[in-house]
Amino acid sequence: MNIKDFEIRVRDYFGADANQFMELLSQEASHGFFLNTNKTSKEKIMSLIDFDYKESGYHENAYFTKVDNIGKTLAYDLGLIYPQDVESSFSITFLKDKDVNTIVDLCAAPGGKSINALNAYKDAVCISNDVTYARASIISNNFERLGFSNTLISSTKIENLAIALENYADLLLLDAPCSGEGMIRKYPEIIPNLNDLDYKKLEKVQEDLLQQAYKILKCGGYLIYSTCTYNLFEDEKQVEKFLQNYPDMELMHIDTDNNHAKLQGTIKLSPLNGTEGQYIAILRKTGTNTDSNIKYLKQAKNRLVESYIKDNINIKDYYLYNKDNNYYLSLKPLPDVKGIIRAGLYLGELKKDRFEPSYMLYRSNELFDYFKYRYELSDDEYNKYKKGYEIQNNLQDNYYLLTYKGLSFAYTKVRKGVMKNKYPKGLREI
Repeated sequence: MNIKDFEIRVRDYFGADANQFMELLSQEASHGFFLNTNKTSKEKIMSLIDFDYKESGYHENAYFTKVDNIGKTLAYDLGLIYPQDVESSFSITFLKDKDVNTIVDLCAAPGGKSINALNAYKDAVCISNDVTYARASIISNNFERLGFSNTLISSTKIENLAIALENYADLLLLDAPCSGEGMIRKYPEIIPNLNDLDYKKLEKVQEDLLQQAYKILKCGGYLIYSTCTYNLFEDEKQVEKFLQNYPDMELMHIDTDNNHAKLQGTIKLSPLNGTEGQYIAILRKTGTNTDSNIKYLKQAKNRLVESYIKDNINIKDYYLYNKDNNYYLSLKPLPDVKGIIRAGLYLGELKKDRFEPSYMLYRSNELFDYFKYRYELSDDEYNKYKKGYEIQNNLQDNYYLLTYKGLSFAYTKVRKGVMKNKYPKGLREI
């Protein structure tokens, strides 16, 4: 496929709006971010954003911005925002009042749609998977920066998840691998690469993923199917085929303005909407639930780890997991699946005869109120700590949660009146 072939398909798809669509493809791509209201209130977050933005109209917590370095801002440092195109947050707005306790995100990297869901359902357990280990590791980094605890991150084949998690998910997210035509403004190099794509193979991958998603979804549960392409056969036709194959799946009809989707009730966003490309279909599995034989992870026990928790965190009910002397904590039980990268919040590791807590533990949203020892950094102390300096003070020897602007930032170990710098070297300002 070349640009001419793509334009022919665009004209067939967008009709009278095709000329405007093609003109918009040459303009700058949109950029956005999403608020992490799991961390604190929306009002608090907005008070700490020091760059330009505007409301998106697609989600109350999603905003457009032209600033391209928000990863270097205070709001980012404190885990208050997540860089994300606004169209990616749109689907969750239609389910925000539903009862969701378990979330499974099948193709989750880098984690944005899982993050949207966790913000909507603060008490839910989320299993986020990506078949590629390196990409799944990125999910872990994003979750830890934002402070999510009741999460499991895995890197395994979807078939393995379907076996382990049959009838488990109240909400199933499937942002399917696709031809990526909706990202052309961001990545113009996509156009010549479309030549080499096997569209039939992609459609088969999507069909197979939908089959596995059906197995994981509970009766009464919701499936959000999305792609970042305009291709009719990866989008509307794929959903129509799925509905034909599974009569107990019903399409939730969503009405929105300026929608170019060919299947009524689904959504097709594009530069015509001021966004990049996104197709969304939301479906519900009807019927009555059968028993789910979910196996849960075996809990770990360790005297040093449990002693650390007792001395530093006012919490009695928790789940402790171990992997290669690295310990993880969750406030809810987590299912046993293959390819686990992280089960819960990374607590820390055993080093010979002592336990060393992790920086990510002290970023936790759910544990924030439970830390026994905390210290609020001044502006000067915050800037020094970010650069790796130790700080003199009169605190008693102990581990401390360090807060800034009243929010979790990092931790320190005080010894003989000195706050040892535990801020990760890779995050320090040079």
